[in-house]
Amino acid sequence: MNNKIILITGSNAGIGKSTLKLLEKEKCTIIATSRKPKKKNKKNIFYYDLDVRNENQWKELIKFIKIKFGRLDCLINNAGIRVSGKIENTSLELWNDIIKTNLTSIFLGCKYAVPLLKKGKKASIVNLTSISGIRGIKNMLAYSASKGAIVTFTASLALDLAKYKIRVNAIAPGAVDTKMLWSLKKEINSDNKFNQRIKETHPIGRIATPEEIANAVIFLAGEKSSFITGITLPVDGGRSIR
Repeated sequence: MNNKIILITGSNAGIGKSTLKLLEKEKCTIIATSRKPKKKNKKNIFYYDLDVRNENQWKELIKFIKIKFGRLDCLINNAGIRVSGKIENTSLELWNDIIKTNLTSIFLGCKYAVPLLKKGKKASIVNLTSISGIRGIKNMLAYSASKGAIVTFTASLALDLAKYKIRVNAIAPGAVDTKMLWSLKKEINSDNKFNQRIKETHPIGRIATPEEIANAVIFLAGEKSSFITGITLPVDGGRSIR
């Protein structure tokens, strides 16, 4: 990742925060976006306020990167939300919000970043999806639909960008120790039931740390995965095979 220009969304918490920590150890320049970041810029990190659902904000961000650096080497689309709900109690407003945050945001990021990625050094895109986008999850209809679309979006974009030597891959985490998961724990309202559910659904018998997912992101973003494109990599403790 030496001398790379890297853009990551949702960098203030969970997987994004852990990925940012790993990137800080590399000799690269990072544009770390989130909603109203409170940190001050460092020598190699530029904190940027971005609502990933807002097309105009994406345009302004890419304009900033073009003026400042002239290229982009890696885009990590990490930002997203998880909301539970069956079809009967999922309003159209909620459906649209989830799709816009989890899926349309990735479309916008890729759409406006691609011209700069074409100028990059061995450029790559890593999209964060979920194991629920591969196998479906009960009571998570809109979330699963948004994450499932990312899988085929990633494969299709990989085909489109292969001639430019831009790789496009996705990570599909299982249960990860983040605030997003603990909101599910509150819904279950029982530590014992929650722990039992994790053991039953994840053959490895535990949830992942954010750092474990971040390691996979760094792998697909970097040159050690130079012959990999168009895949969705499950990092799920065996959840996808149970």
